[in-house]
Amino acid sequence: MKFMSPEWMSAVARQWNAHEEMQSMLKNFSATIEYGIEDRPDIHPVMMFVKSGKAIYAGPSDGRGRDFIISARLENWQKLISGAMSGKVGLMTKRINFKGSMMTAMKYMTPFNIHMSIMGEIPADFDV
Repeated sequence: MKFMSPEWMSAVARQWNAHEEMQSMLKNFSATIEYGIEDRPDIHPVMMFVKSGKAIYAGPSDGRGRDFIISARLENWQKLISGAMSGKVGLMTKRINFKGSMMTAMKYMTPFNIHMSIMGEIPADFDV
């Protein structure tokens, strides 16, 4: 599957929903999150809608309101989901661009890093 394709994001959502620790930590978290590749504007962003910790939509960004927008250059996405760069380092060094409540992001940094790890578990073709 192509990285950041709707099919790949759906696989990420299934893995997210199967992760018990994520469900427990995010039981009071609901948000719409959009993901994009900065140096590939030709690739349409994908999004995930999370309600009470469960991913209930994952696919093409459909224009609905977004609580968070996460974008990075392709090489930084690879570092992030491979674990070579933590989410916190990516945010602090601005290698990951983030729009949304930074306070919420910091509160949920552990689940964010787990989310990135889950992304790394899904095989992805980075030749996008």
